[in-house]
Amino acid sequence: MYWDTKISDGRPVVAVLPFAVIDQDGEMSRFAQGIHEEICGELTRFRGLQVISPASVVGIAELPDASIGDRLGASHVLRGRMRRAGDDIQLMASLSSVRTSAQFWSERFVIASDSLIDFEGRLVGRIAATLNVKLEETALAEARRRPAKSLAAYELTLSGLSMLRQGTREANDAALALFDRALAIDPLYARGHSGLSLCWFNQWNCQFWDRFEEASQKAYLHARRALELDDGDAMTHLVIAQVALFRGAWEQAAWYVDRALMLCPNDADLLVTAATLEVFLGRPEAASEHVARAMQLNPYHPNDYFAFAAFAAIFSGNMEDGHRLWARCDTAPLIDMPAYVAAAHAHMGNLDLARAEYDRYLEGYREKIAFGADFAPTAPIEWLFKVNPFRRVEDLNFLKQGCLVIDQPLPAPMQTVDPVKAGAVLARSGSGWIVDFAGERAHLPDLKGMHDIRRLLEAAGEEIHCLDLAEREAEVPGGDAMLDEKARTALKARVRDLQEELAEAEDMNDSGRVEKLRSEMDAIVETLSAALGLGGRRRKLGDLSEKARTAVTWRIRHAQRRIEAAHPPFGRHLVNSVRTGTFCTYRPETAVAWKFDGQ
Repeated sequence: MYWDTKISDGRPVVAVLPFAVIDQDGEMSRFAQGIHEEICGELTRFRGLQVISPASVVGIAELPDASIGDRLGASHVLRGRMRRAGDDIQLMASLSSVRTSAQFWSERFVIASDSLIDFEGRLVGRIAATLNVKLEETALAEARRRPAKSLAAYELTLSGLSMLRQGTREANDAALALFDRALAIDPLYARGHSGLSLCWFNQWNCQFWDRFEEASQKAYLHARRALELDDGDAMTHLVIAQVALFRGAWEQAAWYVDRALMLCPNDADLLVTAATLEVFLGRPEAASEHVARAMQLNPYHPNDYFAFAAFAAIFSGNMEDGHRLWARCDTAPLIDMPAYVAAAHAHMGNLDLARAEYDRYLEGYREKIAFGADFAPTAPIEWLFKVNPFRRVEDLNFLKQGCLVIDQPLPAPMQTVDPVKAGAVLARSGSGWIVDFAGERAHLPDLKGMHDIRRLLEAAGEEIHCLDLAEREAEVPGGDAMLDEKARTALKARVRDLQEELAEAEDMNDSGRVEKLRSEMDAIVETLSAALGLGGRRRKLGDLSEKARTAVTWRIRHAQRRIEAAHPPFGRHLVNSVRTGTFCTYRPETAVAWKFDGQ
C-alpha cells in the first residue's frame, strides 16, 4: 500500500533510487547502498528540496518514472548505475522530470577501485550540489512561464532571490514584493523572511542612507524571525552573519558563518557567499578554499565565481592570482570589486591598470549607488571606507595605500598600528597581567588564553601544536557522544536568546551585562563546538587533538576580546597576527621586541 506524499508548497520532491550494480559484486553493492543513503541524507540539507525516504523507494526502481511519481508524489527521479571497468569503477547518474519525462542532467564518474572510501564524500557532495542547482534552475524557469497568481511560496521566494542577484534598486523593490506575497501565502515560511531581510539589508548597505536605521532594524528583525522558524536553514544563518558583520559584531558573524557551513557544506552558492564574509572577517585563506570547493561542486558555475575567487586571492596577498581570476570574470557582482583590483594593481606598480579599474569602480558607483545623479569627487572613496566592513586594520591600510598611489583623495586619516620601535612588554602583575604596547599600558585579568598568547609571542613565527598549548590534557575515556539531542537543542536555544539579549545590552551600552552575556555564550559555543563535528554530526570523545584545538581556539579568542576592550591597539595587533587551529602561530607584519617576566 502506498500513501499520498504530494507536497503543494512548490518545492521539488526528489526520489533517489538505489543505484543499480551491473554484474554481481559484493563490495560494489555495499558501496552503492552507502552512496544511495548518503545522497538522500545530503540532499535533506538543502531547504529548497524535499527528499523521499530511502526506505520508500525500495522495490520500485524498475517502475517508470511516471508511476514512481504517482505512488510517492515525486516531481523528479534520480537514477544511477555502477560497473567495473578494469581497475576502475564507472558510475552514471541521471536526473529526470516525472511530469515531462525529460532527462535534464546526467554525468559519468570514474573512480579508482582502491579509493572508494576517499572518493565517496566528494562524489556525494558533487551529486547533491549539482541536483540542487539544476532543480532550482528548472523551478525558476517554470515559475517564469506560469501566471504569477498560481505560484507557491517557494517559487515566489526563488524568483525574489533571482531578482536580488541583479543588484539594482528596481530589482530589489520587485524582490521585496515577491517575498511579501510569499509570506501572505505562508506567514511561517522562513525563507520568505530571509529574503525580506536581504532586501532591507541591500537598502541599508547600498541605498537609502536617509532610511539607514529603519532598514538596519528591519533586516535584523526579519533575519531573526527566519532563524526562529527554521534553525536548520543554512541560508538563514548566513543572512544573520551578514547583518552582524556590517554591524561590527565580528565574533557573532564568524559563529553564524561557521554554523551555516556545518549545516550545508556542499551548497556551492552558499560557499561563495560565505567566502565574501570570510574575507571581511580577516580569513581570506578560508575564503579561497570555499570558492575552490564551490567550483568543484558546480563545474558549470556562473562566471561571477571568478570575481569572488579574485577577492579572496587579493586579500590573501596573492595579487597575481587575483588579477588572473579577475580577468576571467565579465561581471562585477561586488560594487567595490574594481576598487580592490585597482588597489592591488597600484601595489604592484601597474598604475595604468589601477586607474582603469578605479574608473570602472566609479562607473558602478554612479549606476548603483548614485543612481545616475551627480556626486562629490570624494563620495566614492568615502563610500569605500565607510561601507566595507573589513575587520583587519591591514586590509583597510591595503586599500588606503593603493588609493594614495593613484592620487585619490582620502577621507579622515585611518588609525593604523605602527611598528613598536621601542619594544613591548607582557608580564605578570599580581593576579593578572600588564601590557605595554604602542605607547599604551593596560592591566589585564588572568585568563587561560593569556598564557597561550604569551607562549605564541615568545615563539614568534613558529607553529605550536594545539596539544602543546593545551599541555596535552588527559583524554577522557570512552566513545559516547558528548551531548545528547535534548541537551544540544536546549543549548542552541539558549544561544539564540543570548544573541537577542546581547543586542539589547549593546544598544543600551551596558558593558557589565555585555561581558556577562558574552562569557556565558562563549562557554556554550565552546561546548557545542566540541560536541558538533563536520556537517553538524555529533562528535565522539576520544579525538584528543580536536578537543585541544577547540579549547585553545576559544580561550585565545576570549582573551583577545578582553584585550581589545582594555587595550585596543594590542587587541588589533593580535587579531592580525595570531592564527589558531591544529597548529597555532604568531606572525606579526613587523617584528616586535617583546619582553616578558624577569627580562
